[in-house]
Amino acid sequence: MEPLVSVIIPVYNTQRYLEEAVSSILNQKYKNLEVICVDDESTDSSPAILAGFAKKDSRVRVFRKKNGGGGSSARNFGLDRATGEYLYFFDSDDVASPSLIQKAVGRAVETGADVVAFNGFTFKNDDLSAKQFKDGYNRAVLNNIKTDTFSYRDFPARILELVNIVPWNKIVRRSLVADNSIRFDELSSTDDLTFSVLCMAYADKVAVVEDRLIYYRLGHSGTITSTMKNKLFNVKKALESAESRLRRLPYYDEIALSAANLYINNYSFIFANYTYDFESEQCREYYEFIHERFLQPDLCNIEKKQLNNAYTYAAYTAVKSHTYEQMLALRSRDITVSLTTYPGRIAYVHSVIENIARQTMKPARVLLWLAREQFPGGEESLPQSLLDCKSRGEVQIKWCADDLRSHKKYYYTMLEYPEDLIITVDDDLIYPDDMIHKLYQSYLAYPGCISAMRTHIVGVDRDSRTILDYSRWIKEFDRDILVPSTQLFATTGAGTLFPPHVLDERVFDKENIKNLCPLADDIWINLMALAKGTETVCVTGSFHLNYCAPQEDSLFWVNVNANKNEEQYEAVTAMLEKSLGSGYFYSIVTKSDNALDLSNPPALIDYAEHLRTVIRSLDKKLQKTYDEKSEINAKLQKTYAEKFERGVEIKKLRAQLAAAKKRKGFFARLKRFIKKTPLYSVLKKLR
Repeated sequence: MEPLVSVIIPVYNTQRYLEEAVSSILNQKYKNLEVICVDDESTDSSPAILAGFAKKDSRVRVFRKKNGGGGSSARNFGLDRATGEYLYFFDSDDVASPSLIQKAVGRAVETGADVVAFNGFTFKNDDLSAKQFKDGYNRAVLNNIKTDTFSYRDFPARILELVNIVPWNKIVRRSLVADNSIRFDELSSTDDLTFSVLCMAYADKVAVVEDRLIYYRLGHSGTITSTMKNKLFNVKKALESAESRLRRLPYYDEIALSAANLYINNYSFIFANYTYDFESEQCREYYEFIHERFLQPDLCNIEKKQLNNAYTYAAYTAVKSHTYEQMLALRSRDITVSLTTYPGRIAYVHSVIENIARQTMKPARVLLWLAREQFPGGEESLPQSLLDCKSRGEVQIKWCADDLRSHKKYYYTMLEYPEDLIITVDDDLIYPDDMIHKLYQSYLAYPGCISAMRTHIVGVDRDSRTILDYSRWIKEFDRDILVPSTQLFATTGAGTLFPPHVLDERVFDKENIKNLCPLADDIWINLMALAKGTETVCVTGSFHLNYCAPQEDSLFWVNVNANKNEEQYEAVTAMLEKSLGSGYFYSIVTKSDNALDLSNPPALIDYAEHLRTVIRSLDKKLQKTYDEKSEINAKLQKTYAEKFERGVEIKKLRAQLAAAKKRKGFFARLKRFIKKTPLYSVLKKLR
C-alpha cells in the first residue's frame, strides 16, 4: 500500500485560482492522498468551490476556522487533523505538476528521507509561459554529494540554508514534525521560517529531486508574501523563535556557523529590502536591534569567507559599522541618475530612461544633459519618445552651454547636486533592474568608495615600477566583488555610484578636460579618484554590456583603435603628478594595505605575472586542442577510407542492380513474345 500523503491547503478569498490549484492536486498521478482544505472564513465564493470538490471527491476534507493568524494558523489547523505519513503544504493559488507527489514520495520511500526537497517555477500576472526557474535547494553544494541523503552531520556549517525556507518546495515526514513539536509561527509574514529551519535541523535524512514540480504564483494580493512590506519585526520574532529551539539541540555548537548565517542573512535581507521609511520609529527600532545583535559575541566576528553571500556580507558590514544616526545620515542622501547624449543617439536614449524607470529602487531624479549648440531647436528638436519620458516624469532635460562630450554626464550634476549620490549611466546601455539597489547597498557598506557595475584592473609592471598601457590592463575583472581597492578602474557609463567628495577638486577643471582628456571621462574621473585616495568597489560578478543603440561612432572605438586611451591617461597622470609627486599613481595603485592580495594570481597582480599565468593556461588549452585535432583527423581519415571502400562497393552493387534490371526486362519481353506465338496457345489448351 502506498503511504498516505496529507496535502494541507490554507484558503482565503482565492476564488479566481482555487479551482485550478485544487484540481492540480486531485489530478496527481499519485492517488493515495487526503486533501485538507482549511478555509479561513473566506468572504468570496471559495467555500462553495471547496464544497463542490468535497462532494465529487471523497479525498477532500474541508474545514472552516475562525479568521485570524493568517496562512500559518490555517496550516497548523490542518496539521492537527492530518493522518498521512507525509505532509505537503500547498497554497491555494499555485499549480502542482501532475508528478509532484509521485516523485517526491517515491524519493522519500527509496531513501528513507524525512524531508524531500524539489525545484519549481515562479510566475507573475497569471502567465505560466513567462515562468522563471526557482531553486528549491542549493544545487551548487548538493550536486556534489556522493550519497543519496544528507543531514547536519554532512554539512554542519551550511545545513540550515541548503533547502529554501518556503513550505511549497518540500514534503516532510509527519512523525518528524509531531515528535519534535514543530509548528508554523502564527505571524503575518516569515511564518514558515521556523518550521523549515527546524525540519532541516532535526531531520536524520534529507533528499532532493532535481525536477521542477511546482508553479508558484507571485504578486497575488491574497497571498501571505505580498503583505510582507513593513512587517519588520516578524523576522525578528521568527528568528528568535527558531534560535530558542536550535540552541536546545545537543549538537548546536556543530551547526553554530550555519545558524549565524541564518540570522545574518535574514536580518540583513529585511534591512536591505524593507526599511524604505528609514526615519520611521519602526525602522529605527528594527535597525537598533540588528545593530546590537550583530555586535553580540556569536555574530560580531563573522568573516566574509564564512558568509555564503557577498551582498549579505556588505549589508552585515554596513549595519555593524554604523549607529542608527550614522546610517540615517548615509541614507538621507538623494540618488540622482545622470547621463548625456548627442544628436546621433538622441533617438535611442528613451530606452535607457525607461529602463531606469523600471529599477527596483527608484532615484530621486534622472537628469539628461544636452548641449545647446547640438540641439539649436531646443525641445522642439527632440524626438517624441524622449518628450514622452519627460511628460511621465521619468527624466528632467537639462541644457548646458559647453559641450564637454561624455563628461557632461557627471560634470554639471556634481556641481548642481554636490551632496547627492550620483549614478552615471550611458545613453546606449540597458541595465539590470536591480542595478541601483546593488550600487546603493555597496555604498552603505563602503560609503567612502566609488561603487561600479563594471571594473578593470590597472595593469602594473613591478620591475619598472610603472603603470602599463590601458590596452594591457585586465579588463572586466569581477572575481572579487564588494572588495574596495585602488587598483580597480570603474567604467563610468556601465553604472557607477559616486558618493559626495570622493574626487579631487580638479575634476571640474574644464580647460584640462578639453585639452588633456576630452574623449574619456572614465579615465579623467578614475585618476581624480586616485588623486583623492579613493578606492573603488565592483558590485557584481555578472554584468554584461547590453546595447540599445548603434555603435558605429562610439567613443570606445575611437579611444581603442587610435590609442587615445593611452594618450589621455598619460597626459592626465603627468599633469596631476606635478603636484602629487612623480610615481604617485603607481604607488597608490600598488599600496601595501590594498584590500585585495597583490601577490596571489590571478588576483590584483602585476600584468607580467598575469600574462605568464594566462599564457601557461593557454598553452595547456592549445596542447589539448592539438591533441583533440589529431584524434579528429585520424577519425576523419578512417572515415574517408571507409567511405571510399563503401563507395566502391556501392558502385559494384549498382552495376549488378542495373544488370539485373536489364535481364529482368529481357525476360519480360521474351515472355510477352512467347505468349503471342501459336505454339503457346496450343500448349495452353493441352494443359
